Amino acid sequence: MRLTDVTHGQLRSLGFSYRPARQNPPGHIYEHETGAIVMLPAFAESDCIYEYQLVVVRTELDNFGLADPSVFAAKLQNAG
Repeated sequence: MRLTDVTHGQLRSLGFSYRPARQNPPGHIYEHETGAIVMLPAFAESDCIYEYQLVVVRTELDNFGLADPSVFAAKLQNAG
């Protein structure tokens, strides 16, 4: 598994808020202002996310019609 340059904290810049999951395994539930929901393992905000996690986020946003590839990449670059 390869890490990306994107941190868990940068997901907030895409319009996500997060809260701890109530069940095991421990994780964070990231909820987008549009209602898109992604559950990721619990990591510190400064930790980078894995490529597969970024794919999950992008897919969920794409399902909601929000993940234009160029806009998605630009938002992540600006958040860094």
